[in-house]
Order: sequence, then C-alpha cells, then structure tokens
Amino acid sequence: MYLITLRQMSEVEIPKMEYDHPLTFSKANDMLLEALMKYKQTGQQIKLRYRIINIESGESIFNARFNISQDSESIFQVIRKANNIPKEVVDYVSGVESKSVEETEVDISFNNHVEEKAKLEQLKTEKNDIQQQLKNDEKERMQRDIEYQRKMKAIQDEKKALEKALQQKEKEEAFKESQRLEALRKLEEEKQEYQQRMEEKREQDRRKKEEHEQRLKQVEDEAKTSQVDLANIEAEIQKDLLQRKKELQEAEELKNEAERQANVLKAESEIEEVQHQQKLSEYKEPPQQPIPNSMDVPISHPGVASASMQTAATVVPKLTMKERLQELDFEAVKNYSGQAIKFTAKASVKGSKRAYKLARDHQASRKAAKQEKQEQLSKKMDFEAKLTTEKIKFMDELKKDKLIQEKELKKQARQQSREAEKQVRIEERYRAEKTRKFRSPSLKPLKNVLALVVFVALVLSVVYYFDLGNGIPIFDSVKAQIDGLMNQF
Repeated sequence: MYLITLRQMSEVEIPKMEYDHPLTFSKANDMLLEALMKYKQTGQQIKLRYRIINIESGESIFNARFNISQDSESIFQVIRKANNIPKEVVDYVSGVESKSVEETEVDISFNNHVEEKAKLEQLKTEKNDIQQQLKNDEKERMQRDIEYQRKMKAIQDEKKALEKALQQKEKEEAFKESQRLEALRKLEEEKQEYQQRMEEKREQDRRKKEEHEQRLKQVEDEAKTSQVDLANIEAEIQKDLLQRKKELQEAEELKNEAERQANVLKAESEIEEVQHQQKLSEYKEPPQQPIPNSMDVPISHPGVASASMQTAATVVPKLTMKERLQELDFEAVKNYSGQAIKFTAKASVKGSKRAYKLARDHQASRKAAKQEKQEQLSKKMDFEAKLTTEKIKFMDELKKDKLIQEKELKKQARQQSREAEKQVRIEERYRAEKTRKFRSPSLKPLKNVLALVVFVALVLSVVYYFDLGNGIPIFDSVKAQIDGLMNQF
C-alpha cells in the first residue's frame, strides 16, 4: 500500500490543504480538486510537490513537482503523466481511481516510524538540495567571476576604444574647429566684400543722383532759357507782325494816295483837254470877246489890262494835265506800288512761316524736354525701386546667413554637450565597474545554508545527547550514522 505527501511550493494559501502529512490518494485528490477550484476563482498559479511513500518500508519511492492549471483534472492523472514512476505505483493509483483498490482509515494509522522516515527522507532531500544549492552557488560564483572577468575585459576594451574614439574625436573637433574658423573667415571676407560692394553701390548711386540732379537742374535752366527765348521770339514776331502791318498800311495809304493823285491828275487832264479843245476852237473861229469871268480874269486898271492881253498872245502856253501825267510816269508809280505790296506780302508770309516754324520747334523742344524729364523721373524711380529691392535682398541674405550661423553654433553646442554627457556616463560606468571589481561577493545564500546546517546539527546533537529518539526508527538510524562517523574520526 502507498501513501502520498504534499508540500506547498508557492505562497498561495489553500484552505483545507494538509502539507507534509501522509494522505491517501482519494483524500489528496479531493484536496487537489479544491485547489483547482481556487485556481479557477483567483487565476493564481499554484505549485505543489508530492512524494509517494511505501507503508511497509516507510521509504520514499518517487517524488516530483507539478503546477495546478486548467489542464489538471486529478492527482491520478498527474501521477500517470509523471516520468520514471514505478509501474506498481501506477497500477495501485489506477486501482484506487477505478475503486478496485479500497483505501481505509486503518491504512493511515501505521507506525510512527513511517512518518519519521519520511521526515528523514525529507531532511536528506533538503541536504541534497542544500548541497546542490552550494554547488550551484559555486558554479554561479565561478560563472560570475568569469562574467566579471569578461565584463572587465570588455570594459577595458571599451575604455581603450573610448580613449581612441576620444582622441579621434579631439582630432575631428580640431579639424572641425579649423573648418569652422575657415568658414567664419570666409564669411567675414564675404561680409566685408558685400559691405564694400554696398558702399561702392551707395557711392555710385550718390554720384548718379548728383549727376541726375545736375542734369535736371541744367535741363530746368535750359527750359527757363528756352522759355525766355521763346518769349523774346514771340515778342519779336509780334513786333515784326506789327511792323509789317504798319508797312502794309503805309503801302495801302501810298497806293490809295497814288490812286487819288492819279484820279486828280486824270480829272485835271480831262479839264485841260477840254480847255485845249476850247482854245483850238477859238483859234479856228473868229474870236469873240467873251465876257471874262470874275473868277478867271483878275481885276486891274484898263491900261494894264490891255497891255497884259497883248503880252498873253506872245507867252508860251502852260503844260497840260496830260503832259503832267506823262511827265509823272504813272506806270512806274504803279509798278513801284505793286512791288511794295508784293514785298510786304512776301515778308508777311515769310515772317508767318518763320514764326510758325519757331513756335512748332519750341513746342517740340518743350515736349521733348518734358518727355526726357518724365523718362529721367521714371528711370530714377525704377533705379530707386531696384536699389530698394537689392537692399532688401541683401538684408534678407544677411539675416539668413546669421540664422544659419546661429543654428550651426547651437547644433555644435548641443553636440558638444551630448558628447560631454556621454563621456561623463562612460566615466561613471568605468568607475562603477572598477569599484565593483573590488567588492566582495554576496555571502547571504551561503550564510543561510550554513545556518540551516548548524541548526540541523544542533537538533541532532540535542537528540543524540539527551537520547530523545529512543523507539523512533528514524532517530535510531541517525544515531547509527553519527556513531559511525564518530568511530571513523
């Protein structure tokens, strides 16, 4: 017949669960089912250890560990799934499960030495576990030493690599610093060049502005002079027009006077012709003594009158009107008058044409001067606009260059701070590893094991010294082993 003992391997509390006490398989199965219900309620994983004991010999036949999960159904299934379990135990468990083998309470009340043997086996197991733990601790210590040596080597390698990287970084920093200085020098040169070009541009603009103002002043002076000349020319033209008009009027008056004189002379010649005809008729006919008119014959004395009449017959007759007109040369007068009129008309036409030409040229010159002034003004405005645009572009480029330089400086400062922080972390790690190198390994597990061994040895010594284990097989076996050890020493 076989019994089973259970031991808790986790901190989950299960009510009505008996540990480290021999149980029947049926009772252990009921406890396992309750633990399974507890797992389904809480979801906490439960670890147990079981040991199968033979009642007749009191020795442990098999022990193993298992976890309670949803796949767990019964203790019988757990035992059957175990490896290297004796076949008779499997058959016994199968018989208990199938009710072919009955377990009674009598079977449980076996001799006390079975429990003591179980405890001894437990102590042996614990001893073996402690020894195994010590071996494991030694292996771990050796492994830690190996790991420590490996880490130290890695740290040394890392330190060398960091020192090399630091030297390389310093070289790169020096090279980058020289590049930055060279870039700054070039930027300064470009800045000075831009400033010089700006000053030259300003000087050129100033000269152009002065030239333009001087040219504008000159054009304005010329315009004023042209206006004065135009006024003078207009005054002269008006004067010439008035003179020509006056000459034309004089010519008209001469013409009218000549026509009047011609008419008078013509009338006088007609009168003279009439008188001549009358005189001719008087010479042909007997002369009759006409009664002298009081208007024609002057009043004189009778003796004087007869004498004048006698002398009148012998005096040369006066020139007639026709003769006077012939002597006057009326055609020459007429020609002279026509020529004067023609000359006056030609002079008027030429003066008008000249005045019109001068007015047209003056208008064209004023229009050209105005157009040139407008062109100069538009060129000046375009130049000022272009100059303002270039100034704005230049200032924008300076601002962009300044922002780029500030960004580069900030970036370099951040990179240097990151590298400094990285170097500080590396040095701290190096110091920590160097400090941990001389730190003594932890002896807490070893202390715990030694304390347990000393406690067990103390308990066994007390039992042996006071002979408290009489009648208990397990203590008898322990006493026998202690006696054997003492005899050997």
